[in-house]
Amino acid sequence: RVAVVPGHFPGRGAADRPLSEEVSTVQKSLEQLKQIELAPFFDVASGDDPLAQADGLLVSHIRYRGFQGNIYATTKPISFDPQAMQQLMALPELAPWRAAGGVTVADELGVRAVRRFYNPTEQEFNGLRIAREAFLAGNDLLLLSHFALDDDWGDHFTNINETLIFFEERYTTDATFQALVDQAVLRILRLKLRLYGDS
Repeated sequence: RVAVVPGHFPGRGAADRPLSEEVSTVQKSLEQLKQIELAPFFDVASGDDPLAQADGLLVSHIRYRGFQGNIYATTKPISFDPQAMQQLMALPELAPWRAAGGVTVADELGVRAVRRFYNPTEQEFNGLRIAREAFLAGNDLLLLSHFALDDDWGDHFTNINETLIFFEERYTTDATFQALVDQAVLRILRLKLRLYGDS
């Protein structure tokens, strides 16, 4: 049994470059996205048949110019933008799915696009900041993949371990952070129970 998690939410159809280079900027408002890019996500989130509904949504590292109607304003990559994520999850087509336990999954947090967004010179990799901001944006699961400046598995392991320790410390010292973690874990556990509860 596997969870069904379609991507790349809220749509990469108009992306102007691959994630292997840098974060794409899509010049579309939320109203325009609702007409085309978001339509498939609405379908998999609101189907009458529970077996046809997505368990989660893979949130992409794409930013939008004109998202809220102002053609001069650009969001952060949606996976790191709490305001844009909240606005998307509050849409009538997605809100019931989210309230019923729909899980959001941040796309790979160590890809070059993310590294360059947080440090254009690519001289440093601040995994703690990247993971924290992805979580605070509203992602329940974080893919700590390619989680270093290079392919050294020792560096990947160190960065992942430091991130887990950081989250543990924040959980024990910050009540707001703790509440967000609890909500995310509850959604994940509900998903696991749906998948494996009768086995």
